[in-house]
Amino acid sequence: PRAEDGGYYLFLSRLVDVKGVEMLIKAWDRMAVELGKKPPELQIAGEGPLEHMVRDAAASNPHVRFLGMISGDAKRDALRCCRAVMIPSLWWEPFGLVACEAYDHGKPVIAAASGGLTETVRDGVTGFLHPPGDVNELVREVMAMDALPAERRAAMGAAGRQWLLENTGVERWKQR
Repeated sequence: PRAEDGGYYLFLSRLVDVKGVEMLIKAWDRMAVELGKKPPELQIAGEGPLEHMVRDAAASNPHVRFLGMISGDAKRDALRCCRAVMIPSLWWEPFGLVACEAYDHGKPVIAAASGGLTETVRDGVTGFLHPPGDVNELVREVMAMDALPAERRAAMGAAGRQWLLENTGVERWKQR
């Protein structure tokens, strides 16, 4: 299906400390307080021990929306319509499958420069990379993504899709 830009950012992961969801919420709180304009919406999908924190954040910040656990068509629609996918992992992420899902839907990724994400996300080409745990840089990257022309964001998503086709799959992994 054709990718759309619904203007929101999507976090799709287990709701645990190491995935960086708390840092993401801090970034959105900071944007809501510090920016002179309305920040973009953040949609958080997943379940886990930090679900209560995410629910509280969604209740207190009108720019944060909690989707709960999504799958199937709901997950595909969320990926198809987001502006970019957020992967602010705090741990050494071995291979971010969510990045592949984003690329499969032609979406750029804003991710922590952590583990395998440094190999899948090409900074400035398929998305942006920030130091793990750096809320200020994460805010800057979201604002930079928002400021890009729609065509440039679409080109980043297309470059991610091309990376996915060139670098993944059983036959490709066997060759390497």
